[in-house]
Amino acid sequence: MSNLFGVEKVDPNVTENRNVYVGGSDVPVILGLSKYKTQYELAKEKAEIVKSDFQSNPYINYGNKMEPMIREYINTVNSLHFRPETFVDEENWIRSNVDGYDEDTGLLLEIKTHGASPTIKVYEAQMQLYMKQMNIDVGWLAMYKRPGDFDLEFDRENLQIKEIERDDDYIQKILDSIETFWIRVQALKDNPEMNENEFYTYGNDVDKLVANVQRFEIQMLELNKKIEKLKYKQKEYRELLYQKMEKDDIKKIDTGEIIVTRMLPTTRKSIDSTKLKKEKPEVYEAYVKESSVKGSIRIKESSGVVN
Repeated sequence: MSNLFGVEKVDPNVTENRNVYVGGSDVPVILGLSKYKTQYELAKEKAEIVKSDFQSNPYINYGNKMEPMIREYINTVNSLHFRPETFVDEENWIRSNVDGYDEDTGLLLEIKTHGASPTIKVYEAQMQLYMKQMNIDVGWLAMYKRPGDFDLEFDRENLQIKEIERDDDYIQKILDSIETFWIRVQALKDNPEMNENEFYTYGNDVDKLVANVQRFEIQMLELNKKIEKLKYKQKEYRELLYQKMEKDDIKKIDTGEIIVTRMLPTTRKSIDSTKLKKEKPEVYEAYVKESSVKGSIRIKESSGVVN
């Protein structure tokens, strides 16, 4: 049994970018169900103020070794095709690594090896998040009682399967708690010296709105930068194509997806409102149109106005 106490290779999909996403194991901490870690301690890890304490131990190693055997047994007995999957919600920074998903039946499988007193509430919280991300209604919780000697031989008598139904009210509570958690993480990043009592004051309705506005403003900034680059290349290639069509006297090109028509040079007339206002202010005022402007917010970043 010494191999259970050694260094176990862990799936990088579980360990990498843990500060970027909330995962299933984080949900019980965020909801206050964990007896091993507080939300404040988890936030310090996500904010990279302290190093994540994710590490292997004999219990985790045992679970990792038994998981494929348990999954294979369940697949064989029930003629199912559960396989591990990862579901990522980039918008809300959530990543779910599930022990099994059967695409044909739309079933989730969560495998837990446990001691004498399994923490079912913790398991169910994780599964509700998974069901939300996977957009499914039912999951199987496979609980395997861990023998005292860590025997790695599968024993059917130690396995119990419980069906867990989707609970949308609970899911909404989880999502609200995750949203509040990310707000607190950002506050902690801004003020690393914040104590635990101060940490829990963040996350009211205004904080949530500000966090959402900030998130989408940053996303739009990145998107607009990409769009500007595309527009620049679009303009460049349009000009080159126009020159070629003009040189070869091509009036129209139909690719089957777009129709390109060469437009002849022309002139366009417009009113110089600045000059008109200066030289004939009475005429300008006679034709000025006044309209109501809806109230809004103005957002700035360090480099200037965002919107």
